[in-house]
Amino acid sequence: MIPFIRHGAALVVSTAMLTACGSSPAIHTYELGSPAPAATGVWSNAGLPIIELKTVSVPDYLDSSDILRSVGPNELTASPTGKWGERLSLGVTHALAAELAERLPKVVITATPGAEPARRLLVDVEKFEIAADGQCLLSARWRLTTADGETTSSGEHGNFSAAAGSTGDAAIAVAMTQAVDQLADQIAQTVHHALGQHAG
Repeated sequence: MIPFIRHGAALVVSTAMLTACGSSPAIHTYELGSPAPAATGVWSNAGLPIIELKTVSVPDYLDSSDILRSVGPNELTASPTGKWGERLSLGVTHALAAELAERLPKVVITATPGAEPARRLLVDVEKFEIAADGQCLLSARWRLTTADGETTSSGEHGNFSAAAGSTGDAAIAVAMTQAVDQLADQIAQTVHHALGQHAG
């Protein structure tokens, strides 16, 4: 999965101003995940269980639009050339919801509160960083609850990694997307088990 880049009007204006000043590099905006495939045909979600993915929790120091890189022990620095299009907690939530929807065709995955869901999915990201050597490290916990908050699955925990091809912003976005994909694989297995469905 390869993340896509959005260049909005505000970005074009800021880029032009930076170029005119000649003092700062152009800033690009990145989004976790891949573009959704073009929808064709008509289908109904009637009768399918609904799982509401709550906004993914991430450590406060990560929950911004900065693309952070590790530059030493206990030290992170923000990229001067790239930013996320939204706070990291929202970016992970949207990317994870899309990946789970692909893996769980017999389940409605939504990150928007609405109809009473059969289950709620709670995901807590403990670490999501790019090490100095370009390795992306993601550590997360997750669990399913009923609509009224009763836990229906044992708490799960996973550690995932993906190598960035370089320390450039685009390579970092790709590696972080791959780590989210790995997390989605494991959460999908939890959902299959909890709902008594066969994987696939």
